[in-house]
Formats: sequence, C-alpha cells, structure tokens
Amino acid sequence: MNDTTAGGDVRLVGISKTYGDSFTAVHPLDLTVPQGAFFALLGASGCGKTTTLRLIAGLEDPTTGSVFLGDRDVTGLPPYKRPVNTVFQSYALFPHLSIYENVAFGLRRRGIRSVKKQVGEMLDLVQLGDFASRRPHQLSGGQQQRVAVARALINHPRVLLLDEPLGALDLKLRRQMQLELQRIQTEVGITFVHVTHDQEEAMTMADTVAVMNGGRVEQLGAPAELYENPATTFVANFLGTSNLIAAEVTSVSGGEIAVTAANTRLRLPAARCATVPTAGGKLLVGIRPEKISLSYAGDTDDTDTDTDATATVSDGRNRITGTIAASSFLGVSTQYLIDTPVGPALEVYVQNIERDPRLTPGAPVTVHWSPDHTFGLDAAQDIGAGVATAAGSAGAAS
Repeated sequence: MNDTTAGGDVRLVGISKTYGDSFTAVHPLDLTVPQGAFFALLGASGCGKTTTLRLIAGLEDPTTGSVFLGDRDVTGLPPYKRPVNTVFQSYALFPHLSIYENVAFGLRRRGIRSVKKQVGEMLDLVQLGDFASRRPHQLSGGQQQRVAVARALINHPRVLLLDEPLGALDLKLRRQMQLELQRIQTEVGITFVHVTHDQEEAMTMADTVAVMNGGRVEQLGAPAELYENPATTFVANFLGTSNLIAAEVTSVSGGEIAVTAANTRLRLPAARCATVPTAGGKLLVGIRPEKISLSYAGDTDDTDTDTDATATVSDGRNRITGTIAASSFLGVSTQYLIDTPVGPALEVYVQNIERDPRLTPGAPVTVHWSPDHTFGLDAAQDIGAGVATAAGSAGAAS
C-alpha cells in the first residue's frame, strides 16, 4: 500500500535503491510520514527497512526518486545538512565524556557556548538529571539509550530516526524503553521514524506502521487496523499469529460470506474480506488464536452429524471439532495446538483464569468463535508467507 498524500514531515516519492545489476533493496516507493507521528518501518532482516531509513538520513543515495523533509527536496543534500538525527543500536556514546558532555556535544560543535539550560532540560526529559556527571560505562543499557536520544533531540531535528535502538536490551528493559520512547515522543512532538524487526515493539510504540517485505510496503496503517484486518497472508502471519483455513465460498449475501472447509460451514463479514469473493471461488479464512474459545467436547454435545449448538456454544458462532495435539503453559495463557478436519495445529490461546484440567493432549474439544472476528484473504497467496520470517524475528528479539 502506497501513500502519496502531499505534506508530512517525510515524503518519499518514487524512491528506490538498487545495488549493482541484480539486487534491489527498495523497490520504487511512495510514502508519507505525517508531522508529529511515531512511524515504524517493520520487517525482517533484508526487507529494506534500514535502507529506507538510510535514504531518509542521506547515508545512501537513491537509485531513483526524491526525499522531501517538509516541502524541501533534500535528495542531493549530505547527511549533515539534513534536519534529521539518527539513534543507532550501538548508541555510539563517547566513553571519555560525561553524560552532560555527551548530550552537549552537538551544541558545542555548532559553536553554542551557553549550553547549561538546554542540556539540563534534555536530561530532565529523559529522566537522567541526577546522572549528568557519570560516564557511559556507569549507566545501564536503557540509560545509555536515553542519553543517545537526548543527544540527538538537543539539536531540535525535524525528524528523529531510530535504527533498531532497543535491539541490544533484554526483554524486560526493552519493554520499559518502549513506553519511555513513546512518552518522550509525545512530550517533544517531533516526528519519529523507527526501524524494527520486533512486531510487539512496533505495535506498542507507533501510531502508524508500514510492514515491509522484499523491499516493498505490504500494508500501512494503525497497528490495530493491521492486526485486525491484514491485507495479505504475510501481514497476517508476521504480525502475531493467524490460523488460515483454505475454504470454498458457498454464498455472499447481506454483508456476510459463507464458506465450507472440510464439510464445516463458517461465516465472516464481507467488510473484513481483503478480496472480492464469488460463490464457488476459493478464500483463506483467518482467525487469531486469542479470539477462539475452547470447550471440552462433552460439554457441547458435538457429534459428527449434529452441528446444533447447545447453551454452551451459541448457534451463531463458528465452530470446529478437534483433538488437542499439544499444549504449552505460557503464564498469562495456555497455548493449545488442535488437530481438526480443516487442518492440523490450529492454534488457540486460552487466558489463565480458570484452567480446565480435562484440556490435555488427546482430549476431544470444540473450538468456537464469533464470525465477526474472522477475516478473509485472497486464496492465491502463499498461505505460509511470513510464518518463518515472524519466527526468526521473534527469535532475534528474545
């Protein structure tokens, strides 16, 4: 999905980057980052997100296209003449300077002598006012990251670029810093463009996310919109986990689509279908694991021929019978893999509230969910697109 809306703090117009004659890191792309946005470029290693960031910073020359900051074409300007600053994963703090002098460095380089007030305000913003006299090695990784942000922000850039800034932190500290960066961005109001491979990080911090794959933007939008209404199988699988079921469309009427998969009838809203379905055509039906409820089969009186629901499962819900193949206790929830007629290893997440001791491997179960929580995708796509990529990203992030 490309956005060519005029305006915004960053506009990429027909931008691309090719190395040699064979490798295209970024295919021609039009993209607008609104002023004051926290914008994330999300994707796995090699998807083109860092190259796109470097094109904005001026660290790479585009093969085609233009880079605009506001209404100014900066395509031909070197990095030091662009009103942007970049925070890298390595932080690149000066080990021989105090935290105060690290933050003041940019101001002093510009010949500004009276820096005390600005440095003090910036250290207070990142909540490090009491650490001004310390050296970088005396700070934690999260504190060093905040120093790097303060050093970049003190120059009042039009845009702050963040290249995997939390990648070196452990999980708990990374989650704390996600909220911290979000707070800082809200307070200063500067446009942030954040590159990450971590789906949770992008969805926690950003108000707009561009999911990149193979040098292209697969889908762009608010995190909730991308998660609830993925446009492609890659987005559905890369952002969290999706159960995708190959089905045949039996009818389309009244804003509702009816499909069958392995003689099981399922329904979904037409408004949540990313393609135009036709009766007799193929469709991939998607449902997120946390949207599914799991019941012991004996509680729902399921048989192979009788699909009428009891009071336990209302008649309007999508439902499939199956057998628990495996389960994993995750603390806040339990992950179940269910073998069903529509496919093996259907994933279900059950919140850890009241655990049913009967739900163990080998148990017969019924999985059921609201049709409103179901989405539809073009069946011509690769049903497994993004699965291995998401697993690799999750492994790198943990």
